[in-house]
Amino acid sequence: MIKHKFKISSFLIFHIFLFQILVTAQSEPQVKNVIDNVVTRLYKNLSENELSNLDDEKVRSLFTKEELVILATQHWIFDVNIPVIVSIMQDQSQQTVPFWLNENHFVKTDLVVKNEYSTYNVWQKEFPTGTIHLGINGFDKHRPHYFVSVKPQNKNDKLEFSNFYPENQYVTNLDVGSFTYHDWDELVLTEVPESLIGGKLLTTIRGRAREAHLINAFRKTEYASSEKPDQIILTWSGNPSTSQSIQWRTNTSINNGVVRYWVKGKNPNTEYFEQKAEVKIIEDRLLQNDRYVNHYTAVLLNLFSETIYNYKVGNVEKNIWSEVYEFKTASESAKPFSFVYLGDTHKSNAFGKIVNLAFNDNPDASFFSIGGDLVSTGLHRDEWDLLFNYSREVFRNRPLMPILGNHDSQDGLGSWMYQELFDLPKNGPSNLPLETTYSFEYQNSLFLMIDVTAPFQMNTKWIETQLKETKAKWKFVMMHFPPYSNDEKYPVIKKEWCSLFDKYHVDIVFSGHVHYYMRSKPMFNEKPVSSTSEGTIYVISISTNDNDRPREMEDYVEVQFGGEYLYQLISLDNNQLTFKAVNHEGKILDNFSITK
Repeated sequence: MIKHKFKISSFLIFHIFLFQILVTAQSEPQVKNVIDNVVTRLYKNLSENELSNLDDEKVRSLFTKEELVILATQHWIFDVNIPVIVSIMQDQSQQTVPFWLNENHFVKTDLVVKNEYSTYNVWQKEFPTGTIHLGINGFDKHRPHYFVSVKPQNKNDKLEFSNFYPENQYVTNLDVGSFTYHDWDELVLTEVPESLIGGKLLTTIRGRAREAHLINAFRKTEYASSEKPDQIILTWSGNPSTSQSIQWRTNTSINNGVVRYWVKGKNPNTEYFEQKAEVKIIEDRLLQNDRYVNHYTAVLLNLFSETIYNYKVGNVEKNIWSEVYEFKTASESAKPFSFVYLGDTHKSNAFGKIVNLAFNDNPDASFFSIGGDLVSTGLHRDEWDLLFNYSREVFRNRPLMPILGNHDSQDGLGSWMYQELFDLPKNGPSNLPLETTYSFEYQNSLFLMIDVTAPFQMNTKWIETQLKETKAKWKFVMMHFPPYSNDEKYPVIKKEWCSLFDKYHVDIVFSGHVHYYMRSKPMFNEKPVSSTSEGTIYVISISTNDNDRPREMEDYVEVQFGGEYLYQLISLDNNQLTFKAVNHEGKILDNFSITK
């Protein structure tokens, strides 16, 4: 199972955030347009077998001379105020050297730069004062993207940069200990030649290797879209007592979508309401059998509270409809309810088994939550297709309220596909993308859903405001990275957020990321305390099969084990909370209760 095996500091995660913005919002329009156009030509002119057998020579033959110039010059651009030597650190294990290095007269030197995993060849070229144009990483998806060092030709000159493209370029000094990738700040240089030390290091993200990916790039989905609506998912973006969000997709031949809904027991032919949906096109250009889909979102408002509705989605003009499903609005007062929490799912068949078990054994559960890493590669829509297929019986009848994991926000490129697929509350911090961090209240309980792939400090003030202003009796937090784990440590999260959980007495914090189960003792000020009235319980769980075994039992641990995938059922009845962790065989492996 794919996992994230490194920590990201609060200082450097800010620069990841900047790179997500610059790459997704401001960079590579020319490169993107060229690749978009050639992919369209490939689908038109090549067979599936030919797409699967492209090599560097074949790929280069597909472009015009003008397009190759763009790929060789528009990937990375900046101005310098003095004559400089530009060094390109290119990973030795990359099978094909980026074509433009030789063609643009870079010279491969005898120098090498190293980190723990890679050795980089150093290519150099002298440039006069002015603009420097660099090309793509290659047509493969080689994740150790090249990085750049710039040094004055005359050592007494003072180097200044301007007009970076992409913008917000992070510049530091090249030396042993320097990091080169914002999405992996623990990977630092271990060997730098003396002649390069002191140069200005231009860092990057590994995700930029995807920008021109064409070799071994094309994928197929097992669940292509059609005229008939599918991937029907319930979420909330408003009050769970009076609103319901419904999302689904079709192929692009269907352009209008509506929801028909009625109170259960009423006549569906004469006593229904109808709500038109907004539609967006979602593109995955390398998904050869389903590049574009239409994705619909309808928000139903002014619903009766504590009421079961039936609904179907479809197209009126063509009379194409889904089957009939149901949802139930929340009560406006505190009444008994339950919800299901699932840890990392990674779009696996094992997740499908556990989520359906949870649904079938707990049909009265009000909603489900997933604690991040819903899929393994968040920009591959075929993985989302697997996730939604495995859970199709569940999330079209019960709302899903997810949070982001690092795999859902891939390689520093952001979480735009996740954001397109789910309609969630838009009440998070104003300086973060909508629907990444958010909160909602369900009856007498507050849920804070925190995006840990964003800069930690950007969430802090918002978290305190939410906790300070709520009147909810129960307070829950869900976030992908676990504050307490013997695999990875997050001292900044403990300092920034756990201190607030202490101050405002959060009841349970749910996490994932490390693939085992752990329940802490009640924690206050980073130490175990005697009762849940004094501290917060921290839970880590996993909902896909894995064999991780935690190394040791630290003093804060109450229950800990590996090798099981589970769901958690949390039931609330006014002053009483009960918690059960249930494995894929339906066995209760952990349980506790809290009384207020």
